[in-house]
Formats: sequence, C-alpha cells, structure tokens
Amino acid sequence: MKFIDVTLRDGGHQHNFNWPLEFVERYLVSINSFKEIEFVELGYWKQSGKFDGPFYSIEEKLLSSICKMTKKKLSIMVDYHYCSHNVEDFPSNINFNELGLIRVCLRKEDVIEGCKFVRELKKYTNCKLSINFFNITNYNHDDLEFACEAAKNSNSDFMYFADTHGGLDLGKNLEMFKHFTKLIKDIGMIPGLHLHDHSGKAYFNYRNLSSAGFDATDVSLGGLGKGLGNLKLEHVFDLRGREHILNHLILDQGLFHMPSGPYGVLTARDSITDHYAVEAERKGISPSQFATRLEGIVGSSKDNYDSKLLTNE
Repeated sequence: MKFIDVTLRDGGHQHNFNWPLEFVERYLVSINSFKEIEFVELGYWKQSGKFDGPFYSIEEKLLSSICKMTKKKLSIMVDYHYCSHNVEDFPSNINFNELGLIRVCLRKEDVIEGCKFVRELKKYTNCKLSINFFNITNYNHDDLEFACEAAKNSNSDFMYFADTHGGLDLGKNLEMFKHFTKLIKDIGMIPGLHLHDHSGKAYFNYRNLSSAGFDATDVSLGGLGKGLGNLKLEHVFDLRGREHILNHLILDQGLFHMPSGPYGVLTARDSITDHYAVEAERKGISPSQFATRLEGIVGSSKDNYDSKLLTNE
C-alpha cells in the first residue's frame, strides 16, 4: 500500500491554509521516520478565491523554502475547475527536485478536458501525476466507467477516488470497486482512495482497501482535514519507536483543532457537501431541522454549496 500524508494540505481547511513555517519544518522532520509514506502533500498550487493562506496558493518561493526542509518527496494539489490551464504556470521536477507528485482534482463536468490537461502537465513538469475524482459517492456505475475511459490516455500514474462527503461504506460496495480498480490497473495506473471520516467509517474502509483492489490511500495526523476529517495516521501505522509524532497533537494542539458536531454525520448520510454542515452549525440550526432541510438538496447542489437552501424561506 502506498501512502500520502495530507496533514498539511487537507488539514489546511481548518485554519485558512495559514501554517506557521516553523511548524511545517518540525512536522516534516517528524514524518521522516515514516518510511511507509511516499509523499507529503503541502497544499494547493497558486489557487485563489476560497482561502487567503499561503498554502492555498503555494508559489515558487514558498516551495523552494520547503524543499530545503525535507528529504521526503513532496506533493501539491490543484482543482482543475479553478486552476490555470497553462502548464507553464506549474513547477517542474527539474527546478524542484523534491517535488515528486502533482494531483489534479476533477469534477464531473471537467473529466474530458481535465484528463487531457493531466497528460500535458506530466510532460511539462516531469512529475508523477494523479487524477483525483472527488464526490465519489454521487457517481453511479456509468459515471465511473466514463471516468476510467477518459483517463486511459492521460498517462497519469495514479487514479484516485475521494470519499469527499465521508459516507462511503466500502463493505457494501466492494464488488463494484473491485471492477473499477481492475480497470484502473489494466490502464496502467495505481488505484487510490481518499477516505473521510464523517460517518466514522474511515478505518473500516481502510481495512477493506486491499480487498477492493486499492493500492494507495491518504492519511493525516489526528485525522486533520476538511469537514470531520480523514483516516488517522496513528490508526494505520505502528508508532512504536515513533511516538514523537503524537507530540504535535499536544505541542501544536491549536493547529489540530477539529469540529466534532453532529451536522457532518447528516451530510455524510445523504452524500452532501459538508459546507452545509458548517453553515448549519454557524446559523444555530438544530440537527433535526437541518435533517429536514437536507431533504430538499438534490442534483448538483449536493456537491456544490448553495446558501439559499439553508434559508428559512
């Protein structure tokens, strides 16, 4: 199983992607003892509009500084829908030797063009590339077939599915994913699954990854990540002799704060983006009221937050 540490990238959602550099350096030193982790993902490359923190818009100067902090191979992510489509705007492995992987998130409407972009990006950057299809619990069988077919000529190294809403039950969907992981391997890519823990199934799903044919997954310390978080690094690896990684949860506990309310459980159940959960908690909507309002959220609004759907009107 190949592992990517997404503590810094996905965990950035909890505090505006504004990591102190001294913490980043200490964390990279700590993670060096985890030989199982192939890449450490830092954040997003030159994206804007959603967050102001520097790790949501990593540029050459910041990447250069971080490359000097670690011997680990690094990864960055971009959301194709919002990123530059000019490959010359991206960093090359020739200029940044520690940069080993670029992951490109694709929405349903961007699959064809996004796969073409990944092919060009790989040629220009000389990095490994991963196509990440997110909101996977709202993909049906035909959607998944289409995604795999479109990815055939992308020359990508990984093809990831992301349980973005945190409601996946891999036990119930084992046979379907066996079919698609075989397809992905036949294409010549490594199949991966990014697990969220909104419904408490992340570790259960992790234990079923190999049976479903997946060869890669993501972990984060303390489960830090978007919404109610990810598969926990400390649940996956034997920490004997490496307990120092847990020190960050105490010494840096202000950076590892995670919401624990009930709202994300409801959005996970209905495969709806947890942006609604965040807003429901902020607005003081009770969970029972929130559950009723979720009944009216259908179609693309399940994956794309629409503020009007939580109003009292």
